[in-house]
Amino acid sequence: MLDKFILEKSNLLSYSQDELSNIAASSNHLRGIVRNQSDFNESFLGGSYKRGTMVKGISDVDVYFQYTGISDSVGALKRLRACLVDSYPRTTIKQDRPSIHVDFDRIPFNITPYKKSSWSQNIEIPDNVFNGWQTTKFGELEASITVLRGRNQKYIDLIKILKIWNYNHGKGLKNFDIEWRVANMFVYPGALGTSISDWLYTFFNNQSFYADANRFRNVMLSNSYESSRLKSEWLNFIDNK
Repeated sequence: MLDKFILEKSNLLSYSQDELSNIAASSNHLRGIVRNQSDFNESFLGGSYKRGTMVKGISDVDVYFQYTGISDSVGALKRLRACLVDSYPRTTIKQDRPSIHVDFDRIPFNITPYKKSSWSQNIEIPDNVFNGWQTTKFGELEASITVLRGRNQKYIDLIKILKIWNYNHGKGLKNFDIEWRVANMFVYPGALGTSISDWLYTFFNNQSFYADANRFRNVMLSNSYESSRLKSEWLNFIDNK
């Protein structure tokens, strides 16, 4: 019964198919505009949107545009921001690090310029202090999440629930870091069962969140209660009440 309520919470904060279609339309329009500007070329989608792990109110849509100009990272960001301001004059556009933050129909987008690395297959994006470009890898986490999804779709729900837990409990973890931790724990087959509640408990203990593990264990012990009380215990835990 507890797993049912956990999955209900995950579904409640997941984007519907219609909402995902709107996100796709917005990103396609954006990519068409920027791609036609000088100094910018091909683009790709990344982050939790690409991995299917987005959570309402927590996740962004990450879009990357290849910068082909000669400016430094600050110049690339300014050029990209100017393009967005011209194309979306009624939209709030904010400089973030190392990207541009834009909301389209209440969906947050992070838009980042990148350069192809001259010495590897990786790419370079602006660093967080605007001193230059930093090398970053793409593909490894996506591959791990694909493996987990193929093994059991509930691993995606686990990631979403942990993002909600992290946000509501103020743990301060990056969403990206949560996904890496889950991938490192569960991507290799083991005797961990198929219960999402067991996975949550295992994650809390494995990652040294012992107070959360103890509190969640009490929720698990409530599985023998009648359903309304069990649901209340679970929601009080995940919403940190």
